Amino acid sequence: MMQGAAQRPSVPRSGAPARAVGVGRIKVVDMTVRNDTLPGAAGQAAHRRLVGRLLRGTAWSMVGIAALGLTRLIYTALVGRTGDPARLAEVNAQVSLAFFATFATAAATGAGASKFLPLLTASSGPAAAAAVRRRLRHWTILSTGTVTAGIAALGPWLLPGTGYDGVVEVCALTVAYGAYSYTKSVLYGFHLAHRYAVLEVCADTAILVLTVAAVWWAPDLVLAPLVIGYAAFAIGATLSTPRHVPGPIPPVGAELGGFVAFTALGIAAGQGFFQISMVVARHTADGGDAGAYAAAMALVSPAFFLPRALALAFFPAAAEAVGRGDDRALAQHTRQLTRLLWLAAAPALTVAAIVGTPALRLVFGPSYEGGGPVLAILLGAVLLYVLAVPSVNVLSAQPLRFARIPPLASTVGGLVGAVTWLVLAERLGAVGVACGYLAGMLVQAGTPLTITFRRIGPPRPATAARVVLSLLVSVGLGWLAVADPQPIVVGVGVVGYLAIFCVLFRRDLVATARIVRHKGGFPKPSAPLTT
Repeated sequence: MMQGAAQRPSVPRSGAPARAVGVGRIKVVDMTVRNDTLPGAAGQAAHRRLVGRLLRGTAWSMVGIAALGLTRLIYTALVGRTGDPARLAEVNAQVSLAFFATFATAAATGAGASKFLPLLTASSGPAAAAAVRRRLRHWTILSTGTVTAGIAALGPWLLPGTGYDGVVEVCALTVAYGAYSYTKSVLYGFHLAHRYAVLEVCADTAILVLTVAAVWWAPDLVLAPLVIGYAAFAIGATLSTPRHVPGPIPPVGAELGGFVAFTALGIAAGQGFFQISMVVARHTADGGDAGAYAAAMALVSPAFFLPRALALAFFPAAAEAVGRGDDRALAQHTRQLTRLLWLAAAPALTVAAIVGTPALRLVFGPSYEGGGPVLAILLGAVLLYVLAVPSVNVLSAQPLRFARIPPLASTVGGLVGAVTWLVLAERLGAVGVACGYLAGMLVQAGTPLTITFRRIGPPRPATAARVVLSLLVSVGLGWLAVADPQPIVVGVGVVGYLAIFCVLFRRDLVATARIVRHKGGFPKPSAPLTT
């Protein structure tokens, strides 16, 4: 996570080819050995554009995704507060199924737009990018229509107790959220993060206003506000993106199709793994236990949004840098971004786990405080997800033979989680479902982290020891707070953990603060990374 420059592999002379290094049976490129192919002044200017887009895009993304996370939390709290845990479990299962369906379709084609639009614009021009955009739009419509038809046919079995009117709402939400996911990625493909943020805030405001009306006057239509809000976003995003006359399709057919297919597999097995766990909890746990799992999911969900905001900005910038051959900057940024995420996420998620039971009681009511153990386990899994985001994006921005690594890891992790569910879910209920998610995330996040940091240099032994010690303290204090959620135990746990973390990572916190205050956001690629 925090790497020393002494551990980085040597760099060959200018003009030397990239080295392919084997890891097991998979060959990946050592991203530190390729030299920036641009000349001095042009290379520095391109680097400044990359950093500027990354910083501006992340800032705007954080605004939009903060609004998204707050809206999801308030929406779930409104449903939970005005209904019993069984009703919350039913609604959350419906939403999760709709989202899961789009992960394998519109989210995958959207990722293709986020990668190939900036890549082809930089390498082949706007007309080539417009041709690829047109093809991706057709794939989005076809795939979304197919999964929506599948939900219409299988909905009553996938969602026990849901009538056909509820299935129709789920189908409508699938279409609307699919359009939202794809058009959002297109905005990022054109580096329009500021437009995304404005549209997101407007759509989320509409969702909350309509949800308040629905829970009081039309409780059977609580999915309608989501459908309206996401559809309005998609319309606004479509009208906000530049239009270019498509030219001939560039020779990226196999690369494009393969990337979308592997990404669909990866997103469905990765992000979809989290959503489908709610459906599993609905099938394996009783109504109250499943409702507690739904409440824990709602509190965990905002933790995904900071790394997603970073990824939305970083991935197009990374793809553009790959198109220029500027892999050295990518490697350096990967180290720094991973360190930044560790320093931000580890204390935040640990504190959330310690105060989890009181938070569930405060937000959702006393009927949901039994979800404390589930919340703590899910937060541990989310920490792994957060730390892997830069590594996943750097691998995904590479050619297909490297981009397939994260989705394959996500698929294997999903299978590991499913096996764990078969063993534990019936016996432990919601806690067993959360354990399955954690087991799968160890594979999904651990694989790209391990591969990437073997290429760019492992952490120093002292750094690794501090990270392990911090994790042990987190687990111990979190377990005490879950077992005895009294105010004095929770308070001592929070203060004690933060003090220990600051002592362990004092120098890293200072170094990261200096980087953030740097005029360019990050040192130039040739500058040594000091940690």
